[in-house]
Amino acid sequence: MPLPLPNLDDRRFDDLVKEAQARLARNLPELAQTSPGDPVHALVDVFAWLTETILYRANQIPERQRRAFLNLLQLPLRPARPARGVVCIDAEAKAALPALVKAESALKGAGETTFSSEGEVQPTPLELRLLIKSPLADDLLAGLGVSKEQLREQYGVEPASFTPLSLTAGRDPIDLGAALDRRLYLALCCPKSLIAEADALRAVLAGITLNLGLAPLDEADGDPTHTSAPRRLLWELAWQPAGGDLKWLPLEWVSDSSDGARRAGVARLRLPRSADFLQAPAAADPRFAGYGEAPPEAPADLAQGQLLFWLRLSCPREADLKLGWLGVNAVEVTGQGIVQNQMLGRGTGRPDQVLALSHPDVDAASLSLQVEEGGEVGGVWIDWTPVEHFAASAAESRVYRLDAAAGLIQFGDGQCGKRPPARAGIRALVYRHGGGSATNLPAKGIKELHGGGSGLKLRHEWPTQGGVDAETVAQAEQRIPAFLTHRDRAVTRDDYALLARDNPINPVARADAVPGFLPGVSLATVRRKVPGVVSVFVLPGAAPALGAAPRPSAGLLRDVYDYLAARIPLGTELYVLSPQFQPISVAISLEATDPDQEQQVFAAVQAALLNYLWSLAPGGSAGKGWPLGRAVEINELATQAARVAGVEAVNQTRLFYQDLPSGAWLELSEAQSLPLADYQLPELMAMTLESGEGAPAGPSGYAPDSAANTGPAAAGTATAVPVPVIPDKC
Repeated sequence: MPLPLPNLDDRRFDDLVKEAQARLARNLPELAQTSPGDPVHALVDVFAWLTETILYRANQIPERQRRAFLNLLQLPLRPARPARGVVCIDAEAKAALPALVKAESALKGAGETTFSSEGEVQPTPLELRLLIKSPLADDLLAGLGVSKEQLREQYGVEPASFTPLSLTAGRDPIDLGAALDRRLYLALCCPKSLIAEADALRAVLAGITLNLGLAPLDEADGDPTHTSAPRRLLWELAWQPAGGDLKWLPLEWVSDSSDGARRAGVARLRLPRSADFLQAPAAADPRFAGYGEAPPEAPADLAQGQLLFWLRLSCPREADLKLGWLGVNAVEVTGQGIVQNQMLGRGTGRPDQVLALSHPDVDAASLSLQVEEGGEVGGVWIDWTPVEHFAASAAESRVYRLDAAAGLIQFGDGQCGKRPPARAGIRALVYRHGGGSATNLPAKGIKELHGGGSGLKLRHEWPTQGGVDAETVAQAEQRIPAFLTHRDRAVTRDDYALLARDNPINPVARADAVPGFLPGVSLATVRRKVPGVVSVFVLPGAAPALGAAPRPSAGLLRDVYDYLAARIPLGTELYVLSPQFQPISVAISLEATDPDQEQQVFAAVQAALLNYLWSLAPGGSAGKGWPLGRAVEINELATQAARVAGVEAVNQTRLFYQDLPSGAWLELSEAQSLPLADYQLPELMAMTLESGEGAPAGPSGYAPDSAANTGPAAAGTATAVPVPVIPDKC
């Protein structure tokens, strides 16, 4: 709790007027009897007002002093953090390709926001269509007038029936788990105006690097034994030699800034150098389009000859990969501007020289600072190195300090850190600047590419995320108690949690440090009370919602780990993990005091239980989020429901949970509580509320007595072959 601030002087205007009049009566009695309109009366009021103003300022701590105190603690203000995202740059409909769009190209967003690209892209006129083989259940198959016996007779194999399903990137979830074969098919097409020049387009596409942008749909799963190890996506090209069988050829993988679709990024793939490979295999009979390993039937709106070639995406490590968006001709962008070759001034030869960059909110890692040495003309430009402080620097150390938020550069005093020679040129070779929450733009928020040449079209189909405003002095002061507690070093359990929550790279809403918790290759191999091991479970911020637990992304886990790893004692084994979420559902029958307000009462009960089971504050009984490993009890949920205004009685409460290994939903009896492991948190998936005294029905899809929401059926037996279904009736 902060100490109360003393009031140095609490006198007000009226008190000062009375004191002045008393002094006049004592020292100048002839002027003591003043009245309104008298000049002495006006002078007393003026001096009382001026004195009150001075007292008010004396009771404040000027911002300059607050900044000086932060400087003494070596707590500089944190600069703005830019948002990141992906845009697509398409070429006009021509068989010839334009020049590469180079890295660090400038883009303009909504308002005054500026973005720059982080890689190069070869624009193409390609259009992308996404399809999966969507499995057909037996009842849907019967509704189409087709039976499995008919399929067996038609194809001569054990059939796994499917229908091609087209997906719209950015609108439809791209769920490989919903596909029969757990694969996504990418149809690369040319514009209709280029059908006659399709072969010429294939020739210029051969050998280029194709940029495919990806963005994840969901955050990382909650299995604490899984780390954010590199995840490799498998990209394959369909090729069918003349008179031969269809083959899927792995494409040459250049790079993947999305880390296997763990975050928004770009996968760069090298197309074959021969245009002969860029041919779409065609089924001789439409009944065999998509049979076995073949691509599904192309969308009906494609004209003859518009489809150029097929790609296929799968994830060997995680077959049920989910994507939110996928696009062609993509490039990463960040919400920052770039400055190159900026002359900052000349050295004075004096200690502690300070120079200003032309922009605040500087990306410290991007700044390259050089000082000219060897004379004013024809000197050599030497790189100088940034340091956090000059205490460990020698007199000839070429170092500087950067205030990234203000864009100020400070040099040493000649004893700790070298002084730039008098009249020596000082320049910033390159640096990035900008950022903030204004760079968090929705889709279509980035408008145009500056200097990209004619014939290019920019598409922005996925929002940019991650921008944070620069820190204010008041916000920096809030970090002082935590800083004085841990001194930027993780020693105690609380230190790990505080540092994880307050990290400037990727702050989290909750962090729990568990000493001795050692994750293994599976949940069965988790070890506890292992000396020298610390595991930190982190959660990002999120609003309470059904089936939307705040799972951390792999990027968040990596950022927190990198920040903590530099601050832990030597020999400590550190893990930054996500809790595992246990899906549950609840059914309650109750009676409302006012039947006319029943629906409002139901909504209030659902909100109360959702907030109570939520992993973040104000969830849980203590208001700090549901504790790790705390059991969920039926009677406890009934008590929370009964406390809602308008509830007269809670009659029956049923609690369901999903068995994680099998995916089946089970029910707890009334006398049971659901135990959770010390790495688990509950996730409320669904809830049903009914009026009356009877047993309420379980939520559809989240209870054993309802249709299980287990996703698509597998591809049948091991010998089942994917076969397309052509209905008897259209």
